[in-house]
Amino acid sequence: MLLLVVAGAGGCSTSGVASASTCDTPGVTADHINLGVLYPDTGAVASAFGAVRSGIDARLGVANATGGVHGRTIGYTWRDDQGAAATNETAARDLVDGQHVFGIIEATLAASGSAQYLADRDVPVTGLAAEQVWSKYANMFAFSYVSAAPTDTYGQFVRSQGGTRAVVVQTALSTGVSDAAARYGRSVDAAGVPVLDTLNYTPGADNPQSVAQRIAALDPDTIISVIQPDALVAVLDALRAAGRNPKVVLSASGYDRRLLRTFGPRIAGLTVPVFYRPFESGGPAIAAYTAAMTRYSPQISQPEQDIAVTSYIEADMFIRGLELAGDCPTREGFITALRAVTRYDAGGLISPINIRTGLGKPTTCYSFVQANARGTAFDVVAPDLCGKELTS
Repeated sequence: MLLLVVAGAGGCSTSGVASASTCDTPGVTADHINLGVLYPDTGAVASAFGAVRSGIDARLGVANATGGVHGRTIGYTWRDDQGAAATNETAARDLVDGQHVFGIIEATLAASGSAQYLADRDVPVTGLAAEQVWSKYANMFAFSYVSAAPTDTYGQFVRSQGGTRAVVVQTALSTGVSDAAARYGRSVDAAGVPVLDTLNYTPGADNPQSVAQRIAALDPDTIISVIQPDALVAVLDALRAAGRNPKVVLSASGYDRRLLRTFGPRIAGLTVPVFYRPFESGGPAIAAYTAAMTRYSPQISQPEQDIAVTSYIEADMFIRGLELAGDCPTREGFITALRAVTRYDAGGLISPINIRTGLGKPTTCYSFVQANARGTAFDVVAPDLCGKELTS
């Protein structure tokens, strides 16, 4: 671990080593740091983000059990942004101006709503880089830029599984989802797998049988899903009932053993790309994560799910920034210190990244995990598959 200490501007005593009691940075007291958390607790994409706070609770729980950071425990105030940019901005303003949080962890598809506001105030942010704004602002930190330039990695995988014709299914009403769907489409097209159409499907508003009929009429052998996994299962049920069984089902989310228990064989073949160490790989990092979830987030009976581990890593990245920012952390000091890190691996949960030079660089290497034929377990079918950035 780096032992760099950056002296932030303002808010601290300038004589000798700053005392915690002299630090008047927003959100920082003598013994506590208050963060903000933004995520969609309600709205069209809410069900995919249900474990966000559990992952954060687990990582903060580990830190607080050993005294916190520089003698301060870490807590947070959370707000629901409903997955909408306008609500995201309103919620961020409340957290910063009303609750006076030090910084924000964002697990959302709508961070673009508050990005400019938070950048103007040098508020540190870690989170899910699902939109282009994460590549624009130095105060926003992510361990994987899935929103950056598209890569051909997804397409390589689809081709390796025999896919030749694809249909993309996306949730309507979300810019983040639409952008992700476009990147998947570009990836498979670059690998020689044409996208026949992009269809909208929103549970509760659309009929899965009707969507399945539209898919069947196009006769694809590959389904690329940017919808909630349980909604995807409904569409797959309708397709299979009509005698259609796609060769490849690639989903942006759904690496969750809870889904195996719920759906069993109905979810067979579902494949999810992950940019962290797959749970099935085991090792000390996975063991530490699982132990933390079991102890500090016992309400999650199945900690092996993607949104929980990504939120855990987002909290870990924020803790790293606080460690580096020194005894009296300032927002500017946090940003400067964390942006200088050249090797970060979240305790072994991800492949090492260079934060200093990696702003906005796309993730090109993924491991692909697939629900087995009985729907009882995930198998790592393509570990560390690497592609290239698509620049034109």
